[in-house]
Amino acid sequence: MKLQAIWIYIGMLLCVSCYDDLGNYDYHSINEIKVVDGIAERYSAYSLVDTLKISPVLSFTEDSTSVDRFEYGWFVAKAGVNSGKLEKISDKKDLVYPVNLPRETYIVLFKVKDRVTEVEWSSYTYLYVTTLFTNGWMLLGERDGNVSLDMVSISTVGDTIVVTDVLKTSGLPALKGPRKMISTNHYRLSTCCLLTDDGTYELDKVSLASGATENILKDMYDPDVKPGFAASDIIQNSGYFRCMIGDNALYVNSSLMSSGTYGNPINKYDKYSTEYFKVFPEFIWTVASYGSFSGNVMVYDMDNKRFVKFPFSFNPLYKCDTLPDNAGDAFEWKTGNEMIAVFNSKFNSNAGNNTSYAVMKSPDNRYYIYSFCASSSKKGGKFDITDLPDIAQATQFAFSGKFPYMLYFAGSKLYACEFLAGGVTHKELADFGDEITMLHFDTYREGGKDVFYVATYNEQNGGTVRKYQLKDDANVIEIERIENVNWTGLGKVTSMCWKWY
Repeated sequence: MKLQAIWIYIGMLLCVSCYDDLGNYDYHSINEIKVVDGIAERYSAYSLVDTLKISPVLSFTEDSTSVDRFEYGWFVAKAGVNSGKLEKISDKKDLVYPVNLPRETYIVLFKVKDRVTEVEWSSYTYLYVTTLFTNGWMLLGERDGNVSLDMVSISTVGDTIVVTDVLKTSGLPALKGPRKMISTNHYRLSTCCLLTDDGTYELDKVSLASGATENILKDMYDPDVKPGFAASDIIQNSGYFRCMIGDNALYVNSSLMSSGTYGNPINKYDKYSTEYFKVFPEFIWTVASYGSFSGNVMVYDMDNKRFVKFPFSFNPLYKCDTLPDNAGDAFEWKTGNEMIAVFNSKFNSNAGNNTSYAVMKSPDNRYYIYSFCASSSKKGGKFDITDLPDIAQATQFAFSGKFPYMLYFAGSKLYACEFLAGGVTHKELADFGDEITMLHFDTYREGGKDVFYVATYNEQNGGTVRKYQLKDDANVIEIERIENVNWTGLGKVTSMCWKWY
């Protein structure tokens, strides 16, 4: 509680010191007011959703019963150096304020004025305002055969609220074939992109609204791109360099700060050539901070069945480069295999920090894990996983950030394997009873904790997402459930990503 009357008291002392001491004093105590309870140090609220309610408990040294003696006021202003003007939001003692402020941190000031003495007393707290779509997990999937998007909104203090079927009011038509939801990092040119079989659309970062005019085609220069173009992956680094794969072609934008346009495809080996190879739908890259990439990026040439790279550069890019092999390597970059899946982890292996993995199928129907570092093009190992249970039916794979462990699922069963130079071992981790539809390792937000999410689905209850963690034990593969995460009533979730503000 700040004593604003102190300056009045000091002024009185100064005035009295100018006169002779006549020995006749008449002291008048003031009615001191304190907030003893009821106002927390900080609050969090969703704009246009929550109501801020604060009921301060006051103590008085004198009169506390005269209703008309005290005047109350609640004020709000932006916190920080660029704080705004105080805006009055209530003249009642107890605050009931439907929050309708933009996403920001605010100071909320409470004032009590004693009308008899004209002295004001004040106290303050902080209010962190977010929108339902500021931060949180975007869960992409299907409802009734159409693409659907749910969001688990997470406030600055960790409160959660599940918002279902976001696309229903987005302005987009019904779409088929959910592919991926992309939220680039929180640099100035961040964006949200919805990737589907029926096209790729940018969503407003604040409201997640969109429309037919927000098709990614508006950002593409290639005159040969077809009207039904659909992206399958988009990545960005901290220097506003963005890459996109769509319709098995590779596009880059070397400087989003000067232009938002993707140039002609570069999935070829000679910049003057018109012969293009088909690109596997996902990028292979080294994970950096906030979900951005660093260094060179790799893709898989599906026609020639080989890994290739293209360098990070602010200069225009026109082609991809093949990679050299060395004697004694665990594998050749030209594998001759079918690519099944790729995964970019934060595991520090002999290939280097932040290892990427490829799950591949050979012409003789054997399955392998290839490990390597994308930014340096350094090879790791090759591991035969043909004998793993249900490996031929697996569609999604995830890799630990601490140990050489791979997780995968088939049907309702979740499996894990450890792959070492001496061999591969496996374990069934859980049988959920319901169909597993997604497996997602949290590489960005909790990358050092080996946290992952599992989505299941049944017709009666819809989709459910649960959170787990691999135990920090190199000798045995064990998982533990994070009990406070059990999001239900969702669509049939097939992928998820963290939305950056």
